[in-house]
Amino acid sequence: MRKKNKILILGGVVIALVLVVLGVINVAASSVSLVVSPPTQKMILAPGDKYTNSIVVSNANNSIKDLKYTVRIGSYSESKGENSKDDYGDVDVVSVSSYNQMMEWITFDKKSGTVAPNEKDVVTYTINVPEDAPAGGQYASVIIRDDTDSDKDGNGNVAIKSNFQFATILYAEVTGTTRKEGEIIDNSMPSFLLNGPLTAEAMVKNNGNVHTDAEFTLQVWPLFSDEELCTNEEEPETSLILPDTERYHAQTCDLPSFGIFNAKQVVKIFDKTSIVERTVIICPLWLLFVILFVIIALIIWIFMKVRKRKSSRKDDE
Repeated sequence: MRKKNKILILGGVVIALVLVVLGVINVAASSVSLVVSPPTQKMILAPGDKYTNSIVVSNANNSIKDLKYTVRIGSYSESKGENSKDDYGDVDVVSVSSYNQMMEWITFDKKSGTVAPNEKDVVTYTINVPEDAPAGGQYASVIIRDDTDSDKDGNGNVAIKSNFQFATILYAEVTGTTRKEGEIIDNSMPSFLLNGPLTAEAMVKNNGNVHTDAEFTLQVWPLFSDEELCTNEEEPETSLILPDTERYHAQTCDLPSFGIFNAKQVVKIFDKTSIVERTVIICPLWLLFVILFVIIALIIWIFMKVRKRKSSRKDDE
């Protein structure tokens, strides 16, 4: 009887914990209501220009009466690390550089607002480009922050203050004397794999003063066939790279677990192009052991054969 009671108590505790977790998930989900669009905007500016555009702020959650938000400007750059794939592509909205001067040129029609459920609001910004603005790239981020107060909605659900924030990244090119220079630091892929997929890696650097899209193309086909297993030749992968910034890029191709293939990767940035071609062998570890076993067995067989012949000759003598 006691054992049965313990089981019932334990079951009740488990059910209570599940309900609590589901409740937390429901509350967390109800708090994520902020949607900002578009994620990026690109523009070409001239010194002395006045440029105006807008960003849409949406309240995508029914359980919150009103979404309160605030608007601020932030810088935008990319981290520069050592030659490690983990050091590239991180967004930094704190550091300020010569390419973040646009932060000082931007004004908003509002610094805050309120959006009803399933409704949208528009934030308009204006860029007043100075007459002496430097030619080249300028970058900034318009950061929209969810500042909805903790409260209860009409259904009695707790709407926790989320403090979520999202940004629209502004990519601008100021006309004038621009420098478009880049280099391809690495373009490589392995020649031997124990299993797939095949990963081709590259690292490029933008030495210019304007942003650009680097292009990465990967083609793979069997050794004795022209039928491509992977190709993005028609639509290369692209990666936008800011001035004075390095970028690591990897692209993959899923291949059979055993075989010999031809592979080709093409990397482009500005007027630079790098082409790497490899014959790639994929052989699983178990097959290597089988091949090694066969080779050792063959060597032993040959050794025994030679030894037996020598022994036979001695007996004949």
